[in-house]
Amino acid sequence: MAKRAGTSAKPGVLVVHVTSHGFGHMNRTVAVLNKVPAEIPIIIRCSPDLFPNWRERLLRPADLDAHVSDSGAVNPMGGSGSTDAAATLERAIAVYRESLPRVDDDAEYLRRVDAAAVLSDAPPLPLVSARRAGVPGWLLANFTWYDIYKPYAQDASPEAKRLVADLKAAYRQAAGVFRAEPALKMGWLPNQTDVGLVANPGRDRTKELRGLLGLGKTEKLVYFYVGRYGQDDLDWGRLASFASRGVHFVGYHAAPAGALPNLHLVSASEWSGGDLIASTDAVVAKAGYGTMSEAMAHGRPILYPPRVGFAEYRALDRAARSWGGGVPVASRDFAAMRIGPALDCAFALGRLKPPYAPDGAAQVAAHLAKLCRPAKGRAG
Repeated sequence: MAKRAGTSAKPGVLVVHVTSHGFGHMNRTVAVLNKVPAEIPIIIRCSPDLFPNWRERLLRPADLDAHVSDSGAVNPMGGSGSTDAAATLERAIAVYRESLPRVDDDAEYLRRVDAAAVLSDAPPLPLVSARRAGVPGWLLANFTWYDIYKPYAQDASPEAKRLVADLKAAYRQAAGVFRAEPALKMGWLPNQTDVGLVANPGRDRTKELRGLLGLGKTEKLVYFYVGRYGQDDLDWGRLASFASRGVHFVGYHAAPAGALPNLHLVSASEWSGGDLIASTDAVVAKAGYGTMSEAMAHGRPILYPPRVGFAEYRALDRAARSWGGGVPVASRDFAAMRIGPALDCAFALGRLKPPYAPDGAAQVAAHLAKLCRPAKGRAG
């Protein structure tokens, strides 16, 4: 790829790869891209299933291109708090086999579109393609699929063990790593830059939200999010019982059991997770990076159950407890929605300070913009 010279050259293209596993990675990456200057062209390569969500959350132009090279973890339908390790490895091996032969084609794609930098939020193979194309490829991560799959593969097939070794080697092809807190140590991964919290900004729209829901100033509002797949084992009736205590929940998904008097639904296109967190008194959610980091960034206490088979849960739980705003709830109590004492604890905490620098998205965006601008900004 020819290098640009002089100040009149156009910025190079930023090519972004985002895993199709859940919305947390997409939400984190969108926080970065919304801060990248508009004159820098962006191509987002991800599962087409996420296209509507990108269009909903992006505040700047970007081209969307269908491309899948990783598979994440397999969560049972209706049970987003656990992971099926065997199914996860089986699908990961199949996707890796299918994606590996395309690495050289993807490198040629980067040359063809005149890519100046690659950002990958979790998929490892785009980092290999970037290295082959001579383009700086940066990983944005608080964990990698190597960290997740390694314990699953210990007692699995030789092919699973080879997959884990291959993923480790692929991640090490990165020019650098934006380490987003709270994170696993990932000591095996070189060239890490700690950027603190990478979270979407949230507007405190409390007055507007309470007016929309027909609530006064005395009721307690809780952002309720149990993931893309939900949790069918929750005692939704007990959740409804909190209405008598003046506790109302707000989120995007209806209860499987039908409408509840104190579970209010809003449009994701009009209310981002950041806005809901900033406009409520506490959060009840599964412990994923996106929700946890936004709760931390906006200083809202968060109630969460343990997650079985998630390597990153330990890091998230440790950081939340250390911060003081994390209120863990036992699995049985969470399933039964016996969360009254935990809610009381959260409400008593009030608003807290973020435990890490909350400007990670701006830090990452600034570095990527420098890589994509001509002349001095083109080194990895």
